[in-house]
Amino acid sequence: MSEFVIKKYHSILSVGDEWDDLVKDNIYLTKKFVAFMEKVDQCKQEYYMIYNNEKLDGVFMMYHRAKYNLTMFTKFKLMMNIKMMYVPLSVTRPGIAYNNPETLKFALNYISKMKGPKMVLNLEEKDLDNSYAVGLTCPKCILYNNFKSFDDYMSSLRSHYRRRYLKAFEKSKALKLYYLSDNKLFSEEMYQCYLNVYNKSRIRVEKLSIDFFRGDFFKIFVLEHEGKVMGFGQMLENGSELIFEFVGVNYEYNNQFDTYHRILLEITRYGIDNGFTTIDFGQTADESKLKLGCKYTYLYAYLHHSNKLINAIDKKIAHKIEYRPIDIDYNVFKD
Repeated sequence: MSEFVIKKYHSILSVGDEWDDLVKDNIYLTKKFVAFMEKVDQCKQEYYMIYNNEKLDGVFMMYHRAKYNLTMFTKFKLMMNIKMMYVPLSVTRPGIAYNNPETLKFALNYISKMKGPKMVLNLEEKDLDNSYAVGLTCPKCILYNNFKSFDDYMSSLRSHYRRRYLKAFEKSKALKLYYLSDNKLFSEEMYQCYLNVYNKSRIRVEKLSIDFFRGDFFKIFVLEHEGKVMGFGQMLENGSELIFEFVGVNYEYNNQFDTYHRILLEITRYGIDNGFTTIDFGQTADESKLKLGCKYTYLYAYLHHSNKLINAIDKKIAHKIEYRPIDIDYNVFKD
């Protein structure tokens, strides 16, 4: 019989090393990465460790988000202060890890008893707890690397897509590409390119500080023209997978150089030529990524409010405010 005990901490440095043993390949939940995020994104973090019969079997972290737009996938705005169980980035990983599904259900029940609105993001399972309102959030776009080389990838594309990407290379051939030898060299000009993309995005969760991009977890390449930054791509290597983090674009020259598509193609090239099994292209701008050959993995958001009336309303409207994935099969590759 399971007997659960939960412990709460306010600093990741207070938790034991057994935390990392449980989170496994979720790099965003490792103590080192979370400690980094504590420095660059303070939002009243809390950390929970769930013990089942005195053995650690689950962990999750909670962030207090102010002015979160609950209806961001619609034309409406419903801003609220909310407790969020998630990685404090627009990434595809959940902010919870567990060994036993029973532990996940315990965690959801525990979270549901917290006062006010709470949201658990990026769970792959849909029907875990019927006390929650459940809806689709942005799916992750995954490119599976079945290619011998980037040239092999290009050759495998249907002619329409291959012509489109060859055109992007031709338009951007004047750009100089280089990798930062030290991420502390990430400049204000590069950061402005990130802000350009952030400010243009319809879906916004949080705005990251320049210190995030200067963290040593990442590999960053830059595209320049005559000494001026045209854009950059930020990636994270996580075992056999390459994760696309964030992008920055100088939109004044984007049409001239087709910078955004060149960045996506360079991430694809790096992932394929360095032998990663998958490239996780993240959750936004999915049309461009599906046209690279990515496939969806659907993710769900679980919402609960301690007010029973509000919670009942949330459950009724969840399907109306959830994300609407693209339902087109772009058929990118040759048969």
